[in-house]
Amino acid sequence: MAHPVTARENRLKTRVAAGEKSFGVWLQSANATTAEIVGLVGFDFVIIDQEHGTGDIQSAIDMMRALNGTPTTAIIRVPAADPAYLKRIVDAGAEAVLVPMVNSAAEAKSVVDACLYTPFGQRGNAAAVVRGSRYGLVPDYVATAHERLLVIPQIETVEAVANAEAIASVPGVDMVFIGPADLSGSAGMPDQTGAPEVERLIAEAEAAVRRAGKPLATVPRQGRSWQQLLGEGYAAVASGSDIAWLRDAALAQAKEWHDFAG
Repeated sequence: MAHPVTARENRLKTRVAAGEKSFGVWLQSANATTAEIVGLVGFDFVIIDQEHGTGDIQSAIDMMRALNGTPTTAIIRVPAADPAYLKRIVDAGAEAVLVPMVNSAAEAKSVVDACLYTPFGQRGNAAAVVRGSRYGLVPDYVATAHERLLVIPQIETVEAVANAEAIASVPGVDMVFIGPADLSGSAGMPDQTGAPEVERLIAEAEAAVRRAGKPLATVPRQGRSWQQLLGEGYAAVASGSDIAWLRDAALAQAKEWHDFAG
């Protein structure tokens, strides 16, 4: 008799629901071994970056498989708010989707519709064969998939800040991620994430999301460490990346060699 197959718990969603803080890292190299190491050392979540990283759906699947032996939740940052891509990545087993440049409630609703089955959305149903359902072996997958998926729009523009409460209030949006780098560019001050006007916009977005009763996520910025942000009430902060870690370690080793060699 075959052993019963159950869906993997989304521990990040459990932590967020319990009001616990979570700490994660960006993965941009599309490397499953890197994902496995990061999961094994104890990060709460990773963001597999397909907006600025090098991966595709198959590499995301490989990385998610590598994380299966760890408690770490895989967030997939998709390239854009594209319903077709979102449908494919949730079918592939994404535990959370991070969606860049969501500027309105209508766009947020389109994201939710692509990710969740009816009555919560309009996701196409191929549950009998997709990886997300363990290839049809999770018997209640369609009825319960929404309980294990985090849908996270990003607020990254001045327009999105003005619509932040409406975006956060869309049913099916679980958390809202504020992106200070692109927001600073949208405000005409690229890379000045600590500028007073950018800080004002971030504070406006924070207040709007909190009015909607949704948790917040972000990255560190000028003048705000991950420790400070978690202390200020953010539910999740992603700090550092595999590419930056490798670059910095390589630079340090190269410097040691050049200092020794003269």
